[in-house]
Amino acid sequence: MKFNSLEHKLEEYYDKLKHPAKIIDNWAIIDIDAFNKLNKITLNNINNISESEVDRIITTENKNNYIVIKYNPNFIATKVIDKEYDYLLKDWDLIAVDRQALYKGESDKLMTNKEIIKLLGFKLTRKSRTDLDYFS
Repeated sequence: MKFNSLEHKLEEYYDKLKHPAKIIDNWAIIDIDAFNKLNKITLNNINNISESEVDRIITTENKNNYIVIKYNPNFIATKVIDKEYDYLLKDWDLIAVDRQALYKGESDKLMTNKEIIKLLGFKLTRKSRTDLDYFS
């Protein structure tokens, strides 16, 4: 990634954070276009949920794409990719930032996987619900 494009992206995120187009609970939706695209996706499988002390990564797929969700108490980011190896090549899309953690320094506990899926507006098939229950 070029430095100028990264700097431009950070400035754009900062402007959107100051004046978010949409707020859900205490989450400021930064990338409204990506958020609206996620609302239209129906997940067919939840392949894996990996967890560390700091964050969680949910790997899912639908009929056409792989969707990777990374979140912690401060932010939610996603990647929508065509092939698995694109995971290494594509940048993350910052979807939401927790305004309470950002401005007050207080971070809530880590949301559950079901809460994140609901917040992002994904629709689930019966199999993906079973997968989600298995990983939860």
